[in-house]
Amino acid sequence: MSSMEEHGITHSIAIPDNVPNTGCADLRTLLGIIEGDRRFSAMGTMNLFGDLDRQISELDGLAARGRICAVKLYPGHDPIYPTDDVCHAVYELCIRCSMPVVVHTGINPGDADCAKYNDPKYLVNIAERWRELKIVIAHYFWPKMEYCYEITKDIPGIYYDTSAMADPEVVAATGGWNAVLAVLEKTVSKKPYSVVFGTDWPMCSIDNHLRLVRELKLDLATEEKVFYRNAVDLYRLAI
Repeated sequence: MSSMEEHGITHSIAIPDNVPNTGCADLRTLLGIIEGDRRFSAMGTMNLFGDLDRQISELDGLAARGRICAVKLYPGHDPIYPTDDVCHAVYELCIRCSMPVVVHTGINPGDADCAKYNDPKYLVNIAERWRELKIVIAHYFWPKMEYCYEITKDIPGIYYDTSAMADPEVVAATGGWNAVLAVLEKTVSKKPYSVVFGTDWPMCSIDNHLRLVRELKLDLATEEKVFYRNAVDLYRLAI
């Protein structure tokens, strides 16, 4: 909480893991922690190898009650492609509930092969099939951010969050700070509505991510879009 206050952040979207573990809260645990606290919203998550019908029903109910504002999928953490048939019910749920789907992309520390599951080319295919769906690319498919930009830049339904983009490991693998900054600058210039501020805190520094956006030297209206207005619109936040 103190980290939010220190950085002038008045509202955060918390993202649970999709399976119970000791390092990160699952959805049920997270909702219990933030219940009644208007400073927080939550994304829904699910185990795609579990009881799909039950989980879709639960997420549908949570969305109807305003308890979740999106669903996040973890291809790469999970050995599954976002084009797999099992994901279709998630996309249909998100369209039905007017929520975006957020997709983990890029490599994982110590596991570069996992990126084969979350290549943004699959998200382009999904956007073309489900044209009403809003798709948020998390982590900008690092370290291949330029590739990600080039194949997604002309897809209106694809959005990007800045989470982990300013992490030292991500920056180094991507080609340096200026390389990351250049991709983000092009994205904001072409699709100013499409970039939402995120940090991947506590794994990543909030300060570094604030610096990344501020070094774009955007006009005030565009900077406000990136820092909060885009998120309010995309996730339909009642704040």
